[in-house]
Amino acid sequence: MLLNKLNESYTVSDQITIDDIETIKQQGFKTIICHRPDDEEPNQPNVETIKKIAEENGLNFIHQPVIGSQLNMNDVADFQNHFETVEKPVFAYCRSGMRSCTLWALSNVGIMEPKEIIEATSKAGYNLSHLIK
Repeated sequence: MLLNKLNESYTVSDQITIDDIETIKQQGFKTIICHRPDDEEPNQPNVETIKKIAEENGLNFIHQPVIGSQLNMNDVADFQNHFETVEKPVFAYCRSGMRSCTLWALSNVGIMEPKEIIEATSKAGYNLSHLIK
């Protein structure tokens, strides 16, 4: 499990397992957001199983499945609504962390300067420079 921190409120990761949930809680996260559809890959942990364990550990859990190649502004708006209303800090994951990172970046357009967004995502290990024209 990766802990790629974008800011104090938002960290992204690759796919987690139920064994990672205790660590996520110990790190102080309050909410987990999953951006993976179930059965995206063979042997991928089931979202309902992760959700159940997360909630048993006192964590909020949101499943917002997004297909990376089909990510659109409705997905960004949905993410923004979730992010604004959930308890922070938020731990979000997908297959590699890229979808979770991209959703955060696009939701901050107009709030942060593009250079700041690219710097934050780059420090977290994600190259989103292609989003700036």
